[in-house]
Amino acid sequence: MSIGKKSPTVIIDGVNYKLDAKNQKAKVIAGTNLYSGHVIIPSKIVVDSLSYYVEEIDGGAFKNCITMTGIEIPEGVEKMGSNAFENCSSLEKITIPKSITDIKDDTFKGCSSLKEVNLHNNLNSLGSETFSKCSALESIVIPSGIKELESHIFEECTSLKTITIPSGVMKIGASAFESCASLDSIQLPNSIKDIGNEAFKNNASLVRFAFTSSMDKIPSNIFEGCSSLKEVTITNSIKEIRSDAFKNCSSLDSIRIPNSVTKIGSSAFEECHNLRIVNIPVGIDKIPSKLFKNCASLSEIILPSSLKSIDSDAFRGCTSLKTIDIPSGVKEIGSGSFDACSSLATATVRSGIPPKIKKDTFTKQFQREGILYVPIPSSYKSNPKLAWSKFYNVEMIRR
Repeated sequence: MSIGKKSPTVIIDGVNYKLDAKNQKAKVIAGTNLYSGHVIIPSKIVVDSLSYYVEEIDGGAFKNCITMTGIEIPEGVEKMGSNAFENCSSLEKITIPKSITDIKDDTFKGCSSLKEVNLHNNLNSLGSETFSKCSALESIVIPSGIKELESHIFEECTSLKTITIPSGVMKIGASAFESCASLDSIQLPNSIKDIGNEAFKNNASLVRFAFTSSMDKIPSNIFEGCSSLKEVTITNSIKEIRSDAFKNCSSLDSIRIPNSVTKIGSSAFEECHNLRIVNIPVGIDKIPSKLFKNCASLSEIILPSSLKSIDSDAFRGCTSLKTIDIPSGVKEIGSGSFDACSSLATATVRSGIPPKIKKDTFTKQFQREGILYVPIPSSYKSNPKLAWSKFYNVEMIRR
């Protein structure tokens, strides 16, 4: 088959190639027509008696080839471009040759029938969204050479149940396992130092999780919407729990936060409807906004002496909370902090100087029917400009 100088492309056995005569290499490219059936890529092709070695699959070469059922990639192919097999919805199996050491972004994204993935230990990287939306994939073994699981890499792999992560992986990217609805547990190697935001968000089957001792923070939204999560182990290396971390974990009934944690973000436990037992570590100086909003089962909580402020809506909707003891160091309690706490009967405020509050910090029901215990009742009642003056039953703290 001859080729023109201005058109260095050929079609052989249904596969399209771009040729590089100088270097005797060929690259598989997208064709005018989409590939279908079982495609075999040879290790070399011969054009006008000249051998060309197939070393590359172009980015998007097989994208949207929805009737392609199989692909054979030979040893010698060294590179696959981004999106190479994206949305090949009939592809069921892929084996990566050892000559390929990096897999780019979105390579197999949307391959919704892909069930078997064979990766080798020569691989150095797996790109962002590599297997995103591979909804038939049930298990995968990550090669030992991988150091990072990039963002969204397994997002919406709804059948994924088992994943083996080797020692040496140091980071899991944002949304890496988001919406993996069948993943009920995952074992992390202690080499993991960092996990991105929303990494396990909306994993409805996830029951238990343990952080590694190499980590120092729990990222934002990491378990948001994990409605089956019951067991969480937080190591003493963790210093910060970021916003929305456990939001809407509706099965979580207890959690132990180590004293190493010195900062907790807003809404970290919002909508944890079954949460009954939780401790606030000594050293925390602020209860952030909406921290326990709508934690309807929370009946009691001990606030640390280090506390200086309680932000807006912190305990709003804690309908089982019956009593609260606010330490002497608290200087301000935000709007709606104890709104909709319909069972709240007593509150002890230990500061001799009344903390700043808003008129809606406590419900009108509590202001009229609840009992407020303070060191010096007159300090709270004497100034009509203070919201505290609206409380009907103010008594001295019982020693």
